[in-house]
Amino acid sequence: MPIARTCSFCGNDIEPGTGRMFIRRDGTIYLFCSGKCQRNLLNLGRQARRTRWTRQFQRAKGLIEEEAPAAPPGAVEAEAAGGLLGVEAPKGKGVPADVIELVDHRLGPDLSRPQAEAYFARFSDSNTLKVQISPWYRKKHGAKHVEKIEAAEFLAFLETPQGRNTLKRWLDEESKKIKGRGSAEAEEAPKVEAKAAKKAKKGA
Repeated sequence: MPIARTCSFCGNDIEPGTGRMFIRRDGTIYLFCSGKCQRNLLNLGRQARRTRWTRQFQRAKGLIEEEAPAAPPGAVEAEAAGGLLGVEAPKGKGVPADVIELVDHRLGPDLSRPQAEAYFARFSDSNTLKVQISPWYRKKHGAKHVEKIEAAEFLAFLETPQGRNTLKRWLDEESKKIKGRGSAEAEEAPKVEAKAAKKAKKGA
């Protein structure tokens, strides 16, 4: 089954059999839907959030809203019955570079890798992921009894359109929380009032 991938710059889906891949010496992988996106990111050093024709810019301005993927059959029932499975998350170099790149694009800009890995660890432990991955795993493995999904299976789930959309949706929710917290802190910040200077008493 062809794997749907997302352009590292404009955010559009790359049709199977098309696109370009660029790998840096540090192992970072970039996927591009066209030479235009590759030049803008690698040669011109532009940021997707400040480039009008990218999905990140349009999403930040509220011009587009991505539809949340529908929950697979049985997901709600599995959560209500307490049948959600734990997930063993990869750590360090085990986290794919394209996942780190996606986290940075949605929550950055310019997150350090440890920061991006921390967000990914939170996603791995979230109910948003467990509700989606538990029915997927059971459908794939049938009657196999397991209490925790291994890291390799988790990464396989992230390669599917359902898994990638689940991560994107969670990151968008986190982005809203970060923006909301920033505005709230700005509103609640106490105003510093200048103290009235005391007049010096004249000596008698």
